[in-house]
Amino acid sequence: MPIDPHRLLVLRAVHRTGSVQAAATALHLTASGVSQHLTRLEVEARIPLLDRTQRGGGRTVRLTEAGLALAQRADDVAVALAEAQREVDRLREGTAGSVRIGGFATALGQLVVPTLKQLAITDAALQVQVIEVGAREGVNLLRAGDLDLLIGEQYTESTTPAPAPYPGLIEIELYREAFRIVLPELWATPGSIEELLAGTWVTSASHQPPRQMLDRLCSRYAVTPGQQHICFESQTMFALVAAGLGAAIVPDLTLAYLSTEGVTIYASAVDVGTRILTVTGSRREHLAPAPQRFLAALQEVIGRTTTSGITG
Repeated sequence: MPIDPHRLLVLRAVHRTGSVQAAATALHLTASGVSQHLTRLEVEARIPLLDRTQRGGGRTVRLTEAGLALAQRADDVAVALAEAQREVDRLREGTAGSVRIGGFATALGQLVVPTLKQLAITDAALQVQVIEVGAREGVNLLRAGDLDLLIGEQYTESTTPAPAPYPGLIEIELYREAFRIVLPELWATPGSIEELLAGTWVTSASHQPPRQMLDRLCSRYAVTPGQQHICFESQTMFALVAAGLGAAIVPDLTLAYLSTEGVTIYASAVDVGTRILTVTGSRREHLAPAPQRFLAALQEVIGRTTTSGITG
């Protein structure tokens, strides 16, 4: 008996959420409806998919080895169904079309917003939805068909290698930008990079690029850094720098996006690091016309921006 691909997606939801009730909520079904789909799927597969000896009081659900294998295969089914839906949308939309673009705040503010302003003049029929989202959640939305394009970032000096794109997805490099050292305007210019590194810093958690870049610079110049303030948001980092509480390492795009009042760039030839901005979507031959049009406009805006200089 053939396996119903939609029931595979139900199994996938149960595996991801860990329970029938949570999967029912995510899929907008009843718990009994989810259970019926799972029972029918076991009949179709002719093998147990749920480990009913490990039900945890009837709330949590564990899958058998066969269930886990099918749940993982369901990711490919979700991608295929999403691509089919995009193809249907492409045929139905004609010259209108819609695109859902996700990404982190700075990229949306500095790159997507100017692109939307341009499209309002050059391609007003294109409807664009902007979704601010983290990298991991963004990939999940992309694979599930809830995003068409996702702007992400990589770092050439990162100690963590960038993951390979999932099957069916392609990652396109948009452009590369440099990191800068910024100082409080209240400070006197440091006499040397060693003196600066030994001072107070506003940085990030140890697994984040600004901290990793600072650690590499300190290692390169054999300096032990001074006190460090730890931040998660660029706005907080800039506020501390402007208040004279430390130096920081930030990329050009952030410099252009946030107010730099009270902040100055440290003029030196020190190579701090590089960030690569990317956009991920379906492979070009499967990418619907609307996302292709948006991507072309985005690349045009970035081309103009990098030619004129982001921080200029």
